[in-house]
Amino acid sequence: MRLGDALAAGFWLVLALGIVAAGYDLGLGAPRDPGSGAMIFWIGVVMLLLSAATLASALRQPAGIAFGTLWRGLRWHLVPYVAVLLGLYAWLLPILGFPLVTFLLLLVLFKTIETQSWTVAVFGAVLGSAACYVIFDRLLGTQLPAGILPFG
Repeated sequence: MRLGDALAAGFWLVLALGIVAAGYDLGLGAPRDPGSGAMIFWIGVVMLLLSAATLASALRQPAGIAFGTLWRGLRWHLVPYVAVLLGLYAWLLPILGFPLVTFLLLLVLFKTIETQSWTVAVFGAVLGSAACYVIFDRLLGTQLPAGILPFG
């Protein structure tokens, strides 16, 4: 058993239980008319499931795993790279618009983080940005920056 992982998972499990209870107390409402606590409740449920899975995994791990092996192979240099890309994304969003900037961000990520062929990168970026546009603009009715494009 990995004691540190088990303690961390236990902490998040207790916190998730509190979030579920707080959401329930605020009122769940109905599926067509959700109450003020519905989103909080379901976020707590997801946290509860994830922390329970992490706790179960921590309890099944052997105690002999060295701490250094947990960090081997991680590419920490990508964290500031992606942070800069997201900052650039936020800056360009009102100028170029949601569909175009989302496409460009996904294309750059597909080509640089886990290098994909141009066909896969372009197809994935088009599909990903189109799916996000349909979900947020058409289905959820969110106002997205149109930018230079004639729709949005």
